[in-house]
Amino acid sequence: MALGIIFIFAMSSIAFVFTGFGPQPANQLQPLDRFVVDGEISPQLENAYIQGGFTFLKFYYDNSSVDKNLVLFVEQAPELFTTSAGQVQLIVLKIESPATYGRIVNINGAVDVPDLNREKLFDSLCSSLIAPPVECVIGRINSTG
Repeated sequence: MALGIIFIFAMSSIAFVFTGFGPQPANQLQPLDRFVVDGEISPQLENAYIQGGFTFLKFYYDNSSVDKNLVLFVEQAPELFTTSAGQVQLIVLKIESPATYGRIVNINGAVDVPDLNREKLFDSLCSSLIAPPVECVIGRINSTG
């Protein structure tokens, strides 16, 4: 009986070693190399980042009529909305569309931001981020005071 258990254990160890040398799956997710991306990403990659605590800002814009200052703000948003420890928590997807609007997606769900402007986007990000930065708190204190 003991020899049988040892034999099974040895064979499973050998099988484990040999399966580790086989071809790796081709569908492994490649991490993003920047926090502002032109276009969509795969739903699997987006879900992996969301499960990791990131928030996505999907910025849909009409290239012919979008406010250039709004585009600049959106492109700077990952650095502006860091956590209190200075870690990036926001990934921006810039997607060309017939209309300009935003969609904020994280583990808490999705928030649509129609009639997009800088102030509305700032307020929406502050209320949607998992860890709002200090600038959001200061902005709220200044608006109530």
